[in-house]
Amino acid sequence: MMLFHPKKSVLSYCAVIVLCAVSVGLFPAGISYAAETEQVVYASLPWLSSMASFIVGPTIKIRSVSTWSASGELRVSKKPPKGSTIIALDPMDASRLGLVQGEPGLFLLYENLPIESSSRGTLAFDPSALPFLSQRILKILCELNPDNYQFYQRRMAEFQSRLESTVEVGRSLIHDTAILDLTGAISPWLHAASGKVIRPPDELWNAWMGNTRTPDLALAVKEAESRGWWILTDAWTPARIKTRVSSPAKLITVPPPGPDYDFFTYLHDIYTDMDENFRQIKKSEKTNLHKRG
Repeated sequence: MMLFHPKKSVLSYCAVIVLCAVSVGLFPAGISYAAETEQVVYASLPWLSSMASFIVGPTIKIRSVSTWSASGELRVSKKPPKGSTIIALDPMDASRLGLVQGEPGLFLLYENLPIESSSRGTLAFDPSALPFLSQRILKILCELNPDNYQFYQRRMAEFQSRLESTVEVGRSLIHDTAILDLTGAISPWLHAASGKVIRPPDELWNAWMGNTRTPDLALAVKEAESRGWWILTDAWTPARIKTRVSSPAKLITVPPPGPDYDFFTYLHDIYTDMDENFRQIKKSEKTNLHKRG
């Protein structure tokens, strides 16, 4: 009698390994994994890639087609191989990659994005829009990998929970801080945490963009300084505005995400880095005041 069957023993051994891995958390339970090749999906924007990566966890490899430069410009860092699956925001976004609506493998979050083109850059930092965007991403991901529908649902719920808790962190740190908001993209993220964010009217902002009414910009900066407000710019602040506000003592500039962009880490760090900058500048002011005394 054969007491040892090599093939059956190997299969049994593998099953034990998988069960043990699930029990210690190496492989989350309830996830379907590809048996042979890793599923790869490309995202047109860094923040779409980061959001999708959070939702899919280890089940799909998400790669961003674009990166942000130091000045906040979107640059295509890699072109997906022909026949790849690509998620894009809308037809305008897809056109950056030379793709048109209806192409095989192209999935759009929106066929007609219901916002003004000038607001597109703020979507990644708008906590009121992000839950709707995550729903759109979830729908596409479930279409690509329906076996993991329940897992993706749980991950999206966690995404929304972490988004809310991150905003709460911001409120605890900057809720009573007066800020002149001259940012190009992260303005919604600031307003979510503080009721003392002062933003120039669109009419005035557009005039500055057209290089007119520039004395009003200088006046706004001077007024903010006299009131002790913080002045905030970011990587997406237009150069025409940024170069005219480069000297105030309480000026803080938020950089773009690095190449290893993690969605929640970056959003969380906007608040915590601001708070740290506030503390450092206040400490410096006290030191200088003490020396003068």
